[in-house]
Amino acid sequence: MHAALIVNAHSGRSRSTVSELPDLLAARGVSLDYFKMVDNEPDLRKHVKRARKSGIGHIIVGGGDGSMATAVDVLAKHEAVLGVLPLGTGNSFARTIGLDDSLERALDAMLHPRIECVDVGRVNGTYFANFATIGLSAEIAAAVPHRLKRVLGAASYVVAGIVPFVNQRPFRAKISWDRGNETIETVQMVIASGRFFGHQPIAPDATALDHRLAFFTTTGTSHAEIARMYLALGLGLQDRLPDAVTFSAREIVVKTKPKVPISIDGNAFGETPARFCVVSRALRVIVGPDFDAVSR
Repeated sequence: MHAALIVNAHSGRSRSTVSELPDLLAARGVSLDYFKMVDNEPDLRKHVKRARKSGIGHIIVGGGDGSMATAVDVLAKHEAVLGVLPLGTGNSFARTIGLDDSLERALDAMLHPRIECVDVGRVNGTYFANFATIGLSAEIAAAVPHRLKRVLGAASYVVAGIVPFVNQRPFRAKISWDRGNETIETVQMVIASGRFFGHQPIAPDATALDHRLAFFTTTGTSHAEIARMYLALGLGLQDRLPDAVTFSAREIVVKTKPKVPISIDGNAFGETPARFCVVSRALRVIVGPDFDAVSR
C-alpha cells in the first residue's frame, strides 16, 4: 500500500514515536510517498490537502481528535482514504472506528486495511470527525495548553478547567431539530456524529453508521449539578441524570443568548448560532478490529 503520513507534533505521543513510524509502517507493507511532521493545525490542513490533490490514495494522520477533525474536513466527500494513528489525549474518533489508544493496533490495521464509509458531522459548513461541544466544555478545551496535555494527559482538562468551571455562567438556548424544538437554560451541550465522547458512548445506540446526530445536555446549572454531569459523562451514566435532555436527529440548529463558544473535536470553532447536520457515508476510513462491535 502506498500512502502519505502526516503527524501533528503537538499531539501527546507524537515526538516520542514519530521517528519510528516509517519503519513500523514499512514492516506492515506501507510505502510512504509523502511524510511530514507539522507543528499546527493550519500546516496539517495544508499537507493533507496537498497529499490528497497529488492523488495519493491513503492518507495516514497521526494525532488526536483535533487533528482528525482537520483531516476529515479536507477528506470528506473525496476518494482518498483516511488512516488514523491515535496519538492524542482522548482519541474519541479512533474508538468510534474500532480502534483504541493502542498505536500498535492502529498500525496493524494498515496491514490488511478494511475500508468503510462512515458518517461525519458538519457545523456551519465545516466537517468534523466525531463530536462538537457548545459552552463550558468548549471553553475548557480552548484553555488546555498543548504542553500540559503531553505532561498530564486527560488530567490536563481537569487542571485547565478549574477557572472556566468556577466562572461559568448559564446561557439560554433555543434548540430546533427535525422532530421538535425546546428552549432551556444550560451551561454546555454535546452534539456527536460518532459514538464516543472521551472514553464513553455519548448515547447507548450512537454509531458512525446510524445517519443521526446524538444530542446531550443537562438543565442543572449549579456547580454541584455541573460536577455531577461531568462525573456521569466519565462513567457513561449521563442518560440516567434526572435533568438530562437527549435525542437524535439528522439536523440540529442551536441559537443562544448570549453567544457562546463552539469546539469541534477539541478545536476552537467560532460561536453560536450554529447549524449541525450529519453527512452520511461521507468519509472513507480504515477501521479497526472492533468496528463491528461499536457500530451495532
